[in-house]
Amino acid sequence: MPRPRLPAEKAAASGAAIINPGRFADRKAPKRSRAIGEPYERMTDEQKAVWFDTVADAPWLRAHHRIALRQVCIIAARMDTDPDMGVSAHQALSSLLSKLGLTPVDDTKVAHDDREEGEPEDRFFGGKPN
Repeated sequence: MPRPRLPAEKAAASGAAIINPGRFADRKAPKRSRAIGEPYERMTDEQKAVWFDTVADAPWLRAHHRIALRQVCIIAARMDTDPDMGVSAHQALSSLLSKLGLTPVDDTKVAHDDREEGEPEDRFFGGKPN
């Protein structure tokens, strides 16, 4: 089974588009893709808090992720109030997080730049290639 296609925005955020530019050259994001927006009105305050935390950590989430993100919020908020939450709910949460690219494994794929701004090597490596 082939690996699922990586969305263009997630490829840019993770650095995959820099590592393999040819693979992502023709990949385009949906043209009518809207921002994720505000949480649903009927969500509880705890669920809305999970929503805002998740959206802040995942800039690639768009409007078509809203339903899956709502499910994540419901289950994650339930974890705090229901100590006897079943294994199937934990598995569902894990599956949803994986589908949204929000697992620790996905985090290791994101290129984090730990260098300070204005480091000396920037004058050598900061411009366009020859």
